[in-house]
Formats: sequence, C-alpha cells, structure tokens
Amino acid sequence: MFFTYPIAATNDNWLSSTLLAVLHDALVALQHGEEPLGFQASVPEPYKSEFARCHKFPALYGAFVETCRPLQAEQRDDIVLALAGQNQFPELFAINAPSHGIAGTLPTVHDAARSLFEYAFGKLSDLKTPGSGETVRGRYHHLVHDHFASGCCPFCGLEIMEAPDPDLVDPDLDHYLAVSKYPFAGANLRNLTAMGTNCNRSYKGAQDILLDEQHQKAECFDPYGNEHVTLSLDGTVLLPGGGAGPAWALTFDPDLKSLNWRRIFKLEARIRANVLEKQYQMWLKHFTVYAKRNGIDIAGKDGAIEAIAKFKATCDMESLPTVARLKASFFALVENALNDPVGGDRMHNFLIESA
Repeated sequence: MFFTYPIAATNDNWLSSTLLAVLHDALVALQHGEEPLGFQASVPEPYKSEFARCHKFPALYGAFVETCRPLQAEQRDDIVLALAGQNQFPELFAINAPSHGIAGTLPTVHDAARSLFEYAFGKLSDLKTPGSGETVRGRYHHLVHDHFASGCCPFCGLEIMEAPDPDLVDPDLDHYLAVSKYPFAGANLRNLTAMGTNCNRSYKGAQDILLDEQHQKAECFDPYGNEHVTLSLDGTVLLPGGGAGPAWALTFDPDLKSLNWRRIFKLEARIRANVLEKQYQMWLKHFTVYAKRNGIDIAGKDGAIEAIAKFKATCDMESLPTVARLKASFFALVENALNDPVGGDRMHNFLIESA
C-alpha cells in the first residue's frame, strides 16, 4: 500500500466487539450444557438502546445459536477458535498464521455468522457510539478523510475518494478480509478500509487478500500498520530505439511483500495504461512550458539540464500521489540521461523534438 489508515479510525469498534463477546458467551454456555442468554440480555448496558433499534439482531443471533446447539464439543471449540482467529489483527496477516475458516467444515455455522455480521456491517451507517452525534461509519469516514492529505485511495494512489458531505455518497467501505470467507470479522473496523470504487468493485471484490493465485498463504500488508510501498521507474529505458516509446520498468519496494497486493489490484497494468503511456508526453510538454515561462532556454543542453533540475522539484505538487511519484522518477531518469556523456546529446535531441 502507498499509505496506511489511522488506527484511531477503529476506536468506535463496540458493535463488533459486543457481538463477538455475545457469541462467545453463548458458545461457552452450550459447552457447559447451559442455555445461552437471550440476545438483548447479553448486550452490555451502554449499548442496549442502540442494539434495540435493530430488530433483526435477536433472530440472527438465535439462528446462530441453533446451528451450534446440536454440534459436538470439539466442533464448538473450532467455532470459538474461528471467532477469535478471524479477528486476530494484525497477527493473522503473517504468512505462517492460520486463516481459521469454517466454511468447508461447518458451512451452516459459517452462513449463520455471515448473515449476522453482514447485517451488523450495514448498521454501522445507522448506529451511534453513545455520546456521539455521528454514526460509527460517519465518524470513521471523517477520521480517514482527515488523515489522507491527498484524499486518494491508498491501494492505488490514483482515485479520489468522496469527502464527508451530506450531498455526496460515502466511499466504498471494503472488507479487507472478505466477509464471504471470514464472516466473524464482518463488522470489525480493523478489517474495514475506505477504498476507491474501481479498486473495490473492479479489482478486489471478494478475493482473498491472504492468498496468492495458487491459493497459498501470501505476504500481506496491514492496512492500519506503518509499512508503505515506494514506487519508481528504475530500470526504464527511455530511448530504446527504433522509434519506440520508453520501455517502462516499475520498481516496487518492498518487492516480494507487495506482489500479491499488486496482483489483486492490477497495479502494473493500470499504471502503465492509465498513467505512463497516457501522460508521459504531456509531462514533457509541461516541462517545456515551465522552461519557457521561467526564461530558461533549453535549445542548448546546459539549459535543458538546468530546467530539468528545477522542474523535477515541482513534480510532487501533483494531486494524485502515484502520478507525483512516477513523474518525479521519470524526470530523474531524464536528468541522468542528459548528464550522461555518451547518451546526453540523444536525450537532449529527444526533448527538443518533444517540444
């Protein structure tokens, strides 16, 4: 990821933590041969009034309990492990961590949990933390928007997400671990990420972020962690010859850990088609206009070198972070080529022709 989410945005996580505790207590009661409490009786006092507004919770909770009632003790132990394990953030992102899925072994329990937590996820837009004037989702949206200086999706750095405004539609709130596979994390803010519409609907969808294309456990970023990916055009050949445009090379650091993220979000293809091939000639025009407006004559190579050195410092003013990084990297390559005693004249001629 190019940047990460503020952990403060997960503070109002009482809906998920309450549901998980209620289900855990019901499973423990069944294990001891006792009758679980009713749903509303299980909810802690501070949240009773909010849960009471959501009329489907008791029935969905009851359906979950009934699917667990006839099971063997060992099976209920597996459910307890899944309930905790699917919410073990950030430990579950480790490549050797188990995924704790139960869809294959206990499909009816999985489906009951999914129904409950999908309903709970929808209620994030309605319920308010006691004492707050905003819904849980509204508060989350404000905190994330304030944290992201560019307002861009951190998975691509190319798509602006809508700002908090009553006249605008909130950005997609993606289940980082898909609710279809990890239902117990379906309302956990630690598993939810505001995401650009294209990234969410066209690329990620319900793909399992923890698995690679061979369905093996893969390296995975923690969206609320501190690890960021850097991007450059190191290795690009600007003038490959034969009248061809640049032979682009994209360098991500870290490389291996970012591989699955890049695959799921089709980053290389999107960057090549939508940014590099589409915009690099426009960038060159930006450069020539800049040089002219600043009175720098690029007809001579020394003038071109002076102009490039000054112009590349403006590239980080691009509003889209990924475009800013690529543009700065592109002109760093141009500057190196101009200063190359062997290929400098060729690059200078290319800049003059592009003007």
